[in-house]
Amino acid sequence: MKPDSVTFDVGGIIYSDEVFKRAIYGAIENFVDEIDPERFEKVYQDHLKSHSGSLRSKLCMEFFGSLDLRSQVMEIATSQWNFEESDLYLDAKDLIQKFESQGVKIGLVANQPKSVVKSLERDGILEHIKFLGISALLGVEKPDSKIFQMALHELGSVARDTIHIGNRLDTDVIPAKSLGFRTVWILRGEANPVPSRSDLEIPDIVANSLEGLAELIASL
Repeated sequence: MKPDSVTFDVGGIIYSDEVFKRAIYGAIENFVDEIDPERFEKVYQDHLKSHSGSLRSKLCMEFFGSLDLRSQVMEIATSQWNFEESDLYLDAKDLIQKFESQGVKIGLVANQPKSVVKSLERDGILEHIKFLGISALLGVEKPDSKIFQMALHELGSVARDTIHIGNRLDTDVIPAKSLGFRTVWILRGEANPVPSRSDLEIPDIVANSLEGLAELIASL
């Protein structure tokens, strides 16, 4: 398959998901005397395995017993959710440039703050992007199908000729596949660390990184 367009998630695909993890940990610290890191890590790992729900909501319920502070936690976390150059996955930049050189249109479909745009520009990625599907800019978040439909419209492509690359089944693979996208599941960042056999059968391709991915997609 030679795709007409490819859409990328950002966290776990282009930049490390550790940035958001650190940001929300730091935000919660503002409202409790001390965080038990093992307790935090258990909620985090259970979330990765669950394929569903909101990590921010689960952490609020764990540490506060309600969602009353959810918006305040996210306001602080967002202010600290900034990708540095060292957080960039070099295989992502390489793959984006390779696809563009082949005439493939590149889009982003990601639940991210507005600050990610500056990081993408600094790291020489923004110039390759034809559709900037950042949730904070569009006012819609994955897994809402609208953000994927917007990508197709802006890229001038159809789902069957488009590949979506992400690291979550619930917010990337499943919603994209439901619209007819071909899908790639990258098992890093917030991907489920213990996927089942049935999980692995959902996407068209499963890989641990983006290295060699263009060739795997070509073989579809």
